[in-house]
Amino acid sequence: MAMRLLGCLVALAILPLNGMAAITNADLEEFELGLWRVRSDFHMLTIMTGGERYAADLDRSISKARSALSKLDSNAEGNEERQLVSALNNEWKRFQDAASSNTVAEQGYTDTYTTQDVNLLPVVMLEKIEAFKGGVDGKYDDVLELSAYLQRMTSEYLNLSADPSGGMAAGTDEGRIEFKDAVPRFETMLDKAKKNHAGDEAMSRALNQVGLKWTFIRESMVKFYENAVPFLVYRYTKQMVDTLDQSINLASTEVEMPTFGPVE
Repeated sequence: MAMRLLGCLVALAILPLNGMAAITNADLEEFELGLWRVRSDFHMLTIMTGGERYAADLDRSISKARSALSKLDSNAEGNEERQLVSALNNEWKRFQDAASSNTVAEQGYTDTYTTQDVNLLPVVMLEKIEAFKGGVDGKYDDVLELSAYLQRMTSEYLNLSADPSGGMAAGTDEGRIEFKDAVPRFETMLDKAKKNHAGDEAMSRALNQVGLKWTFIRESMVKFYENAVPFLVYRYTKQMVDTLDQSINLASTEVEMPTFGPVE
């Protein structure tokens, strides 16, 4: 008995040495979502010419993304994970500085080079995240990926809306997405998430709500140059992302019911 117990303790002790990742895909998706949310709020601040409400939204988004990165930093184990987080931290510092430097309220315009950094640096960080294959899978990774992609689409929409030249002067084409491709991709992701969580009543309800609100902005995404409505897209995206986030948090804190005997 004593030898068996000792063997178990030794096995537990060497798990980290065998490469068990501490970073989860959910953590990575949460950070990615944070990056696109910061980009969205930066451009929305430009569109609204520096309104205090939108400046506060941007500050909150920066704080949330910073917290998500801090969580990755705390959980990182092993050289590969630490190298990833170190690289993300380096790019994040530049991104945070740029996102915090919107001059529209003081000068009436947003600096082009600052806008370029806000547009490009999330793509640089996303490439590093996608190159990392060691994240631990979770039950709602597909839902988090859906949220992040929706927020990315909206950040691109707001980038184009904020630039009078239609986005052509706001940086390079690297990392840009085309709505004609992004819209069907998002809808495919949404349909897949609905199928994956068909037996989860709360998540199914949340995904159906997202599907309903999506119909209100879909046409604007498809026909951006004919009918741009940045405030509507911004508001509905925020509601959809919040709905999914709340559902995941609720599911993560639920106490599992016993599997034996009748449930009273």
